[in-house]
Parts: sequence; structure tokens; C-alpha cells
Amino acid sequence: VAGRVDDRVGPKAVIVGSLVAMIATGIVLLVVSGPTMFWIFGLVLCLFVGPAQSSARTFLARLTPPGREGQMFGLYATTGRAVSFLAPTLFGFFAWWFGTDRAGIVGLLIVLAAGLVALLAVRAPETSATA
Repeated sequence: VAGRVDDRVGPKAVIVGSLVAMIATGIVLLVVSGPTMFWIFGLVLCLFVGPAQSSARTFLARLTPPGREGQMFGLYATTGRAVSFLAPTLFGFFAWWFGTDRAGIVGLLIVLAAGLVALLAVRAPETSATA
């Protein structure tokens, strides 16, 4: 479904929408109570992870100058690995700081919000009529 949306409105819109939805769902997770509500909204949050990851790759493919695909996707993979510690570290820090696992969600929300802010600064390439 998100692939069709990606084709229609572009990958940046899908990524932005997914990040906003994950942030909104994460905020809901901070305030709901009980395991049933946690599972429901946790699964809702998961619905947006795949579209964000997939559209990030199509967005990068559209941004990449011809002939530099290997370099750009290599950098994409390397930076992903280089910052992979960030969300778990912030989750652990907030859980420790507030003395509850639920507060760890704030760390995840910070990472998602930082990604959203960084993405908003990236200009999407013009789409051609044949695309």
C-alpha cells in the first residue's frame, strides 16, 4: 500500500507521513495504560516502520546522481550502522532517568523527531512525467 502511495506522491511524503505517524503513536503510547493498549498502539507504530525504510531507499535512489549509486548507498548503510546505538542508548537513558521503561519511549521519539527535522531540510528532486 505504501509503495503505491510512494509512486503517487513521492517517497519524501511517505517518509514524512510515516515519521509523523510514528511520533504521534509514540506519544499515545506514553499515556495509554494496560498491556492491551500497549500492544495495540505498539503494533500500529510498527505499521509505519516498513514504509519509512522502503521509501528512504527510493528517495535516495532518486537523489543519487547517475554513476554514484554505490557510493551513496554505501554511505547510507555505513551511517545507519554508525548511529544504530542512538535509539537504544536514549531509550535506556530515559528509562534510567525516570525509573520506568515507559519513559524510554521519549528517547525513541527524540530520534524520530531528529530524523524528521533533518529530512524536512532535504529538497526532493523534480519528478519527470515518465516516472
